[in-house]
Parts: sequence; structure tokens; C-alpha cells
Amino acid sequence: MVMAGHAPKVPYGYFQQQQDTTKFPLTDRRTDPYSTPSKNPFDLRDTAFVKRTIEYDPVTKQYYVVEKIGDKYYRTPMSYSMNEFLTLQGRKDEEDYFRNRSKLLTDLNKRNYKPKFTFMKDWVNRIVGNGKIELKPTGSVDIFAGYQGQKINNPTLPERARKNGGFDFNMNSLLQLDGNIGDKLKLPINYNTQSTFSFENQLKLDYRGGADDIVKQFQLGNVNFTSKGTLIPSAQELFGIKTQLQFGKLFITSVLANQRSQRQSVGLQGGASVQNFTLKADDYEENRHFLMAQYFRNNYNTAMANLPVVNSNIQILRVEVWVTNRTGATTETRDVVGFMDLGENTPFSPLLTGSGSNLPRNNANDLYTTLLNTPNARSSTNVQSVLTGIGFRPVQDFEKTFARKLQTSDYYFNPRIGFISLNQQLQPDEVLAIAFQYTYNGQVFQVGEFSTDVPPDSSGNTQPVLFLKLLKATSQRTNLPLWELMMKNVYSVGYGTLERQDFDLKIYYEEPSLGIKQYLPPDDVSDPANKGKPLLSLLQLDRLNNQNDPQPDGKFDFVEGYTVISSQSRIIFPILEPFGRDLEYVYNTQPLRDQYIYYPLYDTIRAIASTFANLNRFRITGKSKSLSQADYQLGINIPRGSVTVTAGGQVLRENVDYEINYDFGTLKIINQAIINSGLPVDVNYENNGVFGLQTKNFMATRFDYLLNKNLSFGATVV
Repeated sequence: MVMAGHAPKVPYGYFQQQQDTTKFPLTDRRTDPYSTPSKNPFDLRDTAFVKRTIEYDPVTKQYYVVEKIGDKYYRTPMSYSMNEFLTLQGRKDEEDYFRNRSKLLTDLNKRNYKPKFTFMKDWVNRIVGNGKIELKPTGSVDIFAGYQGQKINNPTLPERARKNGGFDFNMNSLLQLDGNIGDKLKLPINYNTQSTFSFENQLKLDYRGGADDIVKQFQLGNVNFTSKGTLIPSAQELFGIKTQLQFGKLFITSVLANQRSQRQSVGLQGGASVQNFTLKADDYEENRHFLMAQYFRNNYNTAMANLPVVNSNIQILRVEVWVTNRTGATTETRDVVGFMDLGENTPFSPLLTGSGSNLPRNNANDLYTTLLNTPNARSSTNVQSVLTGIGFRPVQDFEKTFARKLQTSDYYFNPRIGFISLNQQLQPDEVLAIAFQYTYNGQVFQVGEFSTDVPPDSSGNTQPVLFLKLLKATSQRTNLPLWELMMKNVYSVGYGTLERQDFDLKIYYEEPSLGIKQYLPPDDVSDPANKGKPLLSLLQLDRLNNQNDPQPDGKFDFVEGYTVISSQSRIIFPILEPFGRDLEYVYNTQPLRDQYIYYPLYDTIRAIASTFANLNRFRITGKSKSLSQADYQLGINIPRGSVTVTAGGQVLRENVDYEINYDFGTLKIINQAIINSGLPVDVNYENNGVFGLQTKNFMATRFDYLLNKNLSFGATVV
């Protein structure tokens, strides 16, 4: 029961509902957007249904801000005088202006995916066409870094030799850049640190002018020179400057460059290839032919003196050849250590003592015995530190490498003279080591260890190394006996297999201002019997006739395996230094010998010897014919566009009359009519396999006068 005048007591919360709240305060606009603009980006915004208009009342002279949804007012209209409204509108326009400027600066500061740079200078735009710069670099960089060290707890070793190590760092990079500066200048660049040949790296700046420009073309870097005639051949592998100018109807193309290739020619007839060759004295094959020991060097000239009779009592029975494993081979591979003094009775190292006999054998000095009696000398992980602890020096006294054994088809060796000839040239930092066994007057001797002598350990973690005779180290040092083991009297005269009946070779001497002759200048020759005598005879290359009788006939003595390796198209001089000390007997005074004899060729590396132009005057020229075959070998990596093939004076067409593989350097005549006709086919091409070994300057200018579209005159000066 409720008494009058008294209301019931009810809790306050019963009548007042609890207000909902948000985590962040959100407010709605209470007035028009001009007077109280919202600065909080999270506040509620007007929907698209709200239509806002500004109306002017001429009676009250007031501006009204009207907001409606359909025909109904959304908010009460707000009124402003003219001054108030202009103030609000000006403030809004100012805010919009600075907001747009800020947005524009933000867009400019953004990094574009493909930025395009521009030149603002008018003179630059006139040269390159427009001011745009576009660079598209691609490539990769591989970095191999590590640390290799070892610690040997061997009390017999000095403290310094027990622990050694060092950082192993290597980097391979591949870079390709396509750059465009305007629409006239291009920068095609290709660089690879792992390229097989240096000429594979391309660097070029290419500028091409417009139709009304005098400078039609300007190139810097890898360029070429095109000759429209057959008398003067074109040149493809050039590095230098090339320009093409136009003066009315006259076009002038000039090149000043360093030629990276050598022009060669091959004649084909009757299915066989005939090649003319011209070599200089310094064109011997480097890092490819080696004598097996100092004994064979000391007896080389004597053994070859009476060919075809060989003055040697040695017969080599077995040979194993090991080279640094760069091919990734997994079979026939071992850790080997090559020793320079192994098998030498007069060792170079002062730590060793030689024996009395001069025959090469493992016990010719005490090196091999020391190795067998030294602990851990056979261990592949410890042998380096063990040898340095004894006092032997790496690269000079020994070389340790992971090597692969060559197949017998990969090399040729002469069992009587004692030299080995590899099918493939070694790189300067590759190691060559051998083991061989021979008989001398019925006795068997051995130098080095064969792989069967020390079989690999299939159960142990450390594999035993082989001790071999070192023929080539990772560095050429002319003061070491190893330098004398590399033969410098072997020359390549072509490709394929040589035929004796069509082989011809002459040796000339280029006398200053008097041309080339087949004999030395007679005024300075001491012995009258040698005055006017052909160099072929002076260098012991003409002592036999075509029946191998001891009667000179004016032709090269073709003795297979001794003066010629026909399967490799190589000639071998029967004397070790044909243009050096073996020619001293012609002159009786040292000043004359210094004037004519090419001592640096055999005393220094070939790159240095080639700089003595006053001594490099001997020329080896001739003609070689290879056996009939379907494909003709020109050489690897023939420059594209450098091959010209003619038959009977008519230029043949590529892929119509002949096919050519530029990478492998093989050419094949596919026009059967040319083969059946028996016409001589001449192939002119560039061989850049000599790049890095010999270079020469190339200067040429081509003039073309276009009288009309059907007639033009041209001239070429090289």
C-alpha cells in the first residue's frame, strides 16, 4: 500500500539506462562543415544521401547553408553574412590548396619501379635526341667465403708449423647492362668473370645520329670493320673507336682499334682441307708439351740428331698423367703432390742430396726416402703442413692439388725421347704431374707413384696422396728447373690430320728494309759453309730425303712422332732452342749472337719475349693438307660474320652452299654440286684463339660515294 504524498523508493538505475561507450571517442558534427570542420579522421562522415547547397537571400543579404536528405531538412540551415561567408570560403580554399601541394610532394618522393631520368640542358637533348635515361641492369654476384685451418698435435713439428690456416674468398659475377641515353646513345655491356675467353666480355658505347646529322655513327669498345670488297677482308673482333661521317653523298667510315683476332685461310679441294700458315718464332704452344725429366732435356738434341735412328737406350713402358680437376670429374680423381726434384740426381732444393747416376728414378736423391719415413706425409689433410715443416716451399718445391687422371687418348708421349703432348692446353694456374716407368739396358726404373701402387682407402676418412713428378706448377718461374721442362719448340700448323705428301714448310728471316729470305744475312755468318745456307738446314730440319735417307733435299723432314705429330697437326724441332742457343754455332762473337739470336724467347715468359721485336724476325710458313672429312675444323669461337667462302672465285652463301658452327668452328659444304665439281674452295676467317697471346693495331678507312640508288663508288685503305 502506497500512502498519499509518498512515492515508492526505486533504485536509480531502474529508470536510467547505462550509456554505451566506444574504445575511442567518436563525435558527430553539430553545425555546418564550414564553421566547425572535423579534424579527427575517425569521426563520422556525411553519407552520399546528404545534399548540401548554399543559397543567397537578397532580402536579408544572408548566405544559408542548407543540408537535406531528399525533400527534408537534415540539419537546421545556418546563415552567414557576406563577410563571414567569404572568410570561411577563403580558409577552405587555402586548406585545399596546401593539401594538394602536400600530396604532390608525397608522390614525387615515391620511388618508381623504373625511374626515368631526364636532362634539362637543351644542348644535351640535341646530341642524344631526348633527355630520357634508361638503365636495365641484370646479373648476379656469387660470393664464396670461408676459413680453412688445421691444427696438428705432432711434437716432431715446430710450434709454428702445427697450426695454420687462412681465409678462402672467391667471387663470381655476371653483369649485363642495357642502357639507353636518349634515342641515339646505347650502352650494351656484358661481363662474366667465369667466361672461358676474355673476348667473350663485351663492352660498347654505340651512338647513331639522325638523318640530318654529320656524325652517323660513333662506337667505342667492341667494334668491327666491314669492307664491301673481296680484296681487303672485313675485321670483326676489334676493340677501339669507329666513326662514320656523312658529307652530302660521301660516307667516310674510319676505325682505330686493337685487333683481337688473326686472319687465316683454308683451302678445300677434293674433300680435304689445305691451309696456308704463317707463324712467328714466339707462336710456340705454351703449357701443352713437356719433357718428363731433366735427363730427357739434357739428351734431347743427341737423341734427335740422327733421325729416323733414335740415339736413346730408354723405352718408356707406362705413363699416368694427372692434372688439376677443373671439370668436376668424380672418377679417377685423387689428392696428389707433385715434387719438382723427384727423380732428379741434381736436385734444386738445398735440403736434398743427389746420387751418382743421372738416370731419373725415385731414389735419384733422398726426397722419396724422406717422404716414406716422415709421419703423416701420406695424409691429404696433413701433407701440406708436414712438407712446409720440413722446409719445402709450396709452388717452388711441391704442389698439392686435387687432380684427375687423364685417359690415354687425352695425350701423346714419345717412349724414346721422353716428352708428353697434351690434347688440351693447360690453364696458367693448373698443375701437371706424372708417374712413368721405363727400361734402360734391360733394367726397370720408375719415377713417381702409380694409382695402383697406393690404392685409395675405402674405410678411412683421410685418403692417402700420390707422390708424383711435377712438370708444371701454378706459377711460371723462369729461374726454376720446371721452366726448362716446358717445350718451346712445338708449333701448331693447322687442324685435322696432316698428310705427308702435301706438307710443305719453310723458315725465313725478316731482314730490316731487305724483306724476308730463307737464309741469315751472309755478311755476319762466321763459317763460309753456312753463308747462304737455308734456315731449314741450319735448324736441323732438312737432313733427309723423301725416302728417309741421310741426304738433304730442301724439304722438311717429315718423321712421324719426332718432327711431326700428324694427328694433332703439330711440328717439332729436333733441337730444343732452334732460335736460341742451338743457333749460336753460326756466329763466332757474342755481339753478333745478341743481334740475331732470340735468347728472351727461352729465358722469359712468352708475353715478355714477344716485346723484343728486333729479335722476333724468324717466320715459319708453309702449307698443310688434312685428310678428307665431312666437317672442316677452323677453330673454336669463330667471330660471327668473319667467314667468307669462295669457290672458283664466286662467293658462296651461308646455309645455302655451306653450314658453319661458330661455337665449335666447324664448316661443312652442303652444296653437292660444288663437291662434285672439284673446284677449289677458299675459306677466309678470323681466329681469335690467339687473343691475349699476340695483338696488333688495326687502322682502316672506307669511302663510299652514292651517286644514285643504283650506282656507288668505294675505296678502302687499311
